[in-house]
Amino acid sequence: MEDLSRTELMLFIAVYVVIQIAIGLWFARGTKSDTDYYIAGGRLGYFPITLSLFATWFGAETILGSSAAVAEGGLSGARAEPFGYALCLVATAFFVAGKIRSHGYVTIADFFLDRFGKQAEFVTAIVLVVISVIWAGAQLLAIAAILETTLGLPGVLTLFAAAGIVIFYSMFAGLIGDVVTDVVQGLFLMGGVGILFAAIIHQFGGISAMLSVIEPEQLRLIAPGESLFTRADAWAIPVIGSLVTQEIITRFLAAKSTSVAKAAAFSAAGLYIGIGMMPVLIGLSGAHLEVPGAAGDNFIPAMAIEFLPPLLAIVFIGALFSAILSTVDSNLLAVSSLISINILKKLHARSSERRQLMIARFGTAFAGVGALAVALGGSDIYELIALTSVFGQGAIVVATLIGLRTRFGGTAAALACIYTCVAFNLATLLILPLQSAMGEGLGVGPALGAVLAGDVEPIDGYFIYSVVASLAAYLIVGLLEQSFRKAP
Repeated sequence: MEDLSRTELMLFIAVYVVIQIAIGLWFARGTKSDTDYYIAGGRLGYFPITLSLFATWFGAETILGSSAAVAEGGLSGARAEPFGYALCLVATAFFVAGKIRSHGYVTIADFFLDRFGKQAEFVTAIVLVVISVIWAGAQLLAIAAILETTLGLPGVLTLFAAAGIVIFYSMFAGLIGDVVTDVVQGLFLMGGVGILFAAIIHQFGGISAMLSVIEPEQLRLIAPGESLFTRADAWAIPVIGSLVTQEIITRFLAAKSTSVAKAAAFSAAGLYIGIGMMPVLIGLSGAHLEVPGAAGDNFIPAMAIEFLPPLLAIVFIGALFSAILSTVDSNLLAVSSLISINILKKLHARSSERRQLMIARFGTAFAGVGALAVALGGSDIYELIALTSVFGQGAIVVATLIGLRTRFGGTAAALACIYTCVAFNLATLLILPLQSAMGEGLGVGPALGAVLAGDVEPIDGYFIYSVVASLAAYLIVGLLEQSFRKAP
């Protein structure tokens, strides 16, 4: 961009952020308790819940990560986006939303407390906090990638600035502010992605010409040499791994009825497919264009700079910010709710309503600092998002689905399920890849660095293995619990 365009973009981003904060704080001014703060009093209607679900799910990985993965490897590079996560929204509406909402929980860990006891509640909260903090860190990485590409600003500087803005906004806006700004951000996001999609079509001379450059091998859903387990994982991670998350459950709890929550989830899934296909098509066709800097997570921002007039490029960059802001503030609120209600539950129980709200806001700030620490560690956005969907998540899904519909299994079954899953995740994502890297002659330090950087692949089917192992642990220990109860 020319200097004038960069100045305009910086001014636009500053104004945009200020407006978002002002809107969120205005609607959150009546927040009086942590229940208001976390689930907006459970009074929201179909339209805001639909756009909030869409905007929360449609984050950095959808626009930046998936388009880059598709440009590099075709459809096999990003099956999670938009297909897998749209299916996840539908599955969550069918299997989880109604049951969770009918009991009046605020967090998923509340369900584990009610169904499996205090120990299961605490362990579940810890696992979910880790997932959401890493997810938020990935979103902050996306902000740094955008500003580094469009403005040439140092990545570390933008990380600290973005973290400070999001922490302040999330601390005081709460869910009601989050949802209201999600409506604005969702509309802005759809417009921005649509503008870039139209510009790419124009660049090719029409939709037919754009589609004609896509080569048959790009449309393969199976990568060359891909094993059956890897293929199954590619679909299982988004569909099953994200089936039970605090971010999406919060939206269901904030809806004024179960029917509204389900209808909104179906509509959000439809929007997700429709809008999510645009970055995919841009990745497929844009791979045939020679665009400076269009590599990795900078693929989409580079396309916007190259093919959009300055004013429209500014609008698109604003749309990217919308996608990221609407996701990261939801992550921080999710972490805050788990910390204040489930991890610090004794403090929460002894506190007044006003103090509970204060604890909730400090919990949000703590989550933001944790996300910043993750982002400073650095990682590829798409891979980071995928891995956070599996750390202990298979067990959360297994225990939730069984526990919601049956009385089979108690505290021991749930704990065995979670511990087994975490052990399998650590083995398949860290220990076995580390051994593989060391087997190639690397020392412990370099091998660990290669594993953490994603240069060493986890074993095929790592998520499927963790789900199967978690299910087996739950069933075996659940049967043992039954036998002990029946014993004289």
